[in-house]
Amino acid sequence: MAEPGKDNPYEGPWGPIRRIDDWIFTVEMGILWTFLGASAIMVFLDVVYRRLAAPDSKVAELTARILGIESPESMETLTAIGPTATGVVGVGLVYFAFWTAEKHASQGGQQSRLKPIVETVLACVGLGLLGWIMLRPNVESRWFYLLLYVLAGGLWLFKLLQARDPGWVSKLVGFAVVTALFVFIVVGYFPDGYSWSKEISLIMLLWVGFLGASVCAHQGKHIQVGALKKVVPPSMSRFTDAIGYLLTAAFCFFMALLGYEYASEAIQLEGRFEQTNIPDWVATIAVPAAFAMTMIRYIAAAVSSVLGGSYGAAPEEEAIAAAAQAKTKKGAEG
Repeated sequence: MAEPGKDNPYEGPWGPIRRIDDWIFTVEMGILWTFLGASAIMVFLDVVYRRLAAPDSKVAELTARILGIESPESMETLTAIGPTATGVVGVGLVYFAFWTAEKHASQGGQQSRLKPIVETVLACVGLGLLGWIMLRPNVESRWFYLLLYVLAGGLWLFKLLQARDPGWVSKLVGFAVVTALFVFIVVGYFPDGYSWSKEISLIMLLWVGFLGASVCAHQGKHIQVGALKKVVPPSMSRFTDAIGYLLTAAFCFFMALLGYEYASEAIQLEGRFEQTNIPDWVATIAVPAAFAMTMIRYIAAAVSSVLGGSYGAAPEEEAIAAAAQAKTKKGAEG
């Protein structure tokens, strides 16, 4: 929570607290993006694996229904050519994606015809290799998911270290924490096969939903009622904002307390999810943890508002406050 007239939010007595909060925010964002991506990929791979391992062809069945084909000989022919036709269509869509990207990237210049072809070949070979690894009977799904994480995380880490934009150190620390958490979950709880994806995806989405509330509190992106600000004097607005933050913090405390009681009961019952054997409390603990963090941030926003800071304010209000502080500082220097 930056002090009035301070451009650097990490200066002043509240600076270390703000820095810790931003580091926690980085970890939360890492968990959000990882869980969202992992849940989507796991459900997708579950569908892909079932289709690759299935002896029938959904494309053949759909084509037969459209064309009204019922004879066993024709269905056998369609089943034989269905995967090939699907592969051709898939390659065409991949090429179209790269061709479109190249077209937009080369606006005002000459579009390369060879680059989309090379990218399509490399992408299809890579996807084919991943599909081949996925179908190997001696490769457990947990190692396949770790391979995907290493590929995606390695690419992201390479770009991060190459660019080294402001805040890259905190992102690197957040990446390390999220990686350790993800590896622990994968190695400890991912069973063999892919049919369990929906179960663990629901757990991840539960964490995403509640952590999203904490992230929005940090960014000032919650729904706010601005009618009161129009009827009170500007000099009193920071106190009315603080009251609103404290009321929200009280509600979050109430929800965190209820979530704590529910999670405590889940721990005592020692229940577990059927397919992954993950304890029930892993999902329920998201409620008190996220609401407690949200409560702390709203209390911090109330203190910041009283002191004239902008922590927890909406982005546009924070920009206005920063501009006013800069104008005040400039006037004092002049």
